[in-house]
Amino acid sequence: AGSGFLSQHTKELFFGVGAAQGTVRGSIRWPSGLTQTFEQLPVNHRIEIVEGSETFQAKPFAISPFSPVPTVETQEPETLPIAVETWLIEPIRAPEFSLPDFAGEIRDLSSFRGGALLLCFWTTASPLCREQLQLLERSRSNFALNGLRIVGVNVDNVDNNVESTADQPIDAQAARSFAAKEGLGFPNLLATQDVCGIYNIVYRYLFDRRRDLALPTSFLLDPEGMIVKIYQVAINFERLMEDVKSLPGTPEDRIRKALPLGGTLHRDVFQRNAFTYGVAFFQHGYLEQAEASFQQVIAAKPDNPEAWYNLGTLYLRKNSLPEARQYLERTVKLRPKYPEAWNNLGMIAAQEGRTGEAVSNFRQSLAQRQDYVTALLNLGNLYRRQGVFDEAGKLLTRALELNPGNPEANYSLAMFYVRKEQVERALPYLEKAISLRPDYPDALNNLGVLFVRSKNYSEAEERFKTCIRVAPNFDQGYLNLARLYVILNDKEKAREILQALLRQQPQHKVAQQTLEMLH
Repeated sequence: AGSGFLSQHTKELFFGVGAAQGTVRGSIRWPSGLTQTFEQLPVNHRIEIVEGSETFQAKPFAISPFSPVPTVETQEPETLPIAVETWLIEPIRAPEFSLPDFAGEIRDLSSFRGGALLLCFWTTASPLCREQLQLLERSRSNFALNGLRIVGVNVDNVDNNVESTADQPIDAQAARSFAAKEGLGFPNLLATQDVCGIYNIVYRYLFDRRRDLALPTSFLLDPEGMIVKIYQVAINFERLMEDVKSLPGTPEDRIRKALPLGGTLHRDVFQRNAFTYGVAFFQHGYLEQAEASFQQVIAAKPDNPEAWYNLGTLYLRKNSLPEARQYLERTVKLRPKYPEAWNNLGMIAAQEGRTGEAVSNFRQSLAQRQDYVTALLNLGNLYRRQGVFDEAGKLLTRALELNPGNPEANYSLAMFYVRKEQVERALPYLEKAISLRPDYPDALNNLGVLFVRSKNYSEAEERFKTCIRVAPNFDQGYLNLARLYVILNDKEKAREILQALLRQQPQHKVAQQTLEMLH
């Protein structure tokens, strides 16, 4: 659907490949939507390119003169502190979640609001985690008197790499046993992979983006649900008590607590990059959290086209077409030259059956970027389905020329030749698409269909089975394999395949009806 993750207006590219010589080809997409492609970029050079310019400057890397490394006395490595505490100059809202507690009751994070909250991530595998929870329990009454609630989030399932689902984690008997043995009186929740993943992103982007969430780590939330402080590893309980009593309420208070030195700050206010969080959440599939981040960007900067674009793309991913169209139309109003947004508007119009509008939107996208492969494929496939073969062939061939390693381009051109009843020309492109993407269910399924047509039943069976193996929720592979077994007069195998599909999708009407016909 395109990407809204843009870069600066002047770029420096560094091509360093050791002793290799020669040139490479490079493409740059600018925030304006312009894409420029440069041929013959020399390797082992620093390349400087200015948006819109057809030329570039190449400067060879300088060879540093040899200088001996001075001998220094070996020093003992610095001992890192056991406890690390970090106040946030700009708080971030704690991502919401719903998790089961040790008794199986679902608890929402929002249900704990009303005062300060310490959200402690822990695992029974860590002695430090167990010791910290014991200390938290001993101090719980004192914390409660000062308005602090404690909630533990056990990550045993995720920490031990045990498979779990986003909705219901598997049994965590070790955590329950530990809580019962120590008499933990505060709520403890069983984490899912999604919740751990979301809070891991929060942690990584708060700091250096490289270090994963260590255990134990605790987040101090204010009464509004904003994360105001992070305690990494051990907690100083006296300091925690002081922190709860003096939660900062203004930007000035937060700066005084967060900055290591006193004095006067001579600069603008600090601002957290909510857009970066939105992109990170979106890329990992956490759509609700991504939406909240992009909405936060829009609330602060209502004329930010990238935030509107990403919201539109997010709703397109969720197949919420009216909302997606609303946000994308706002995008192109703010920035008319936005080929990705026009392409996505074309996708929405095509899905809604407004073919003329879809063609117009795709054409608008390509007018702004002639070599935009995604728009070429979308418009080419639209023409293919309409039977406008001359235009479809030109567009799909051009897309493949621009990106021969694109599995969708190979698949689309194969389907173009299938539609024209030129099966022999289609087969190599389908095989190529599968070689580029071995888990491509549409390509595997349609290749199987072509083998059925040519009565190459053994090859067809192999493709359908592979399709089912790599994409168990893709129903066409099951249905076509069942039809193949009917052709081969093996109704028992056909029934087995349809029953396998119904185990995946119990309400599948076609599978139910076909199975009834086979009895």
